[in-house]
Amino acid sequence: MRIYVDADACPVVKITEQVARKYELSVTLLCDTNHILTSDYSEVRVIGAGADAVDLALINL
Repeated sequence: MRIYVDADACPVVKITEQVARKYELSVTLLCDTNHILTSDYSEVRVIGAGADAVDLALINL
């Protein structure tokens, strides 16, 4: 199982990672080029900027 998170300004990314780590689940954080993230646990995918770019990428996954 993998958890996908629209991580642009998401207030619960750390909590999501803590729970995922506890249950050994993979996490993918999606963000646009205006919200570059780093994570020691999750895979981070940077999506091009644009209206709803991250939302559309999330739907496609």
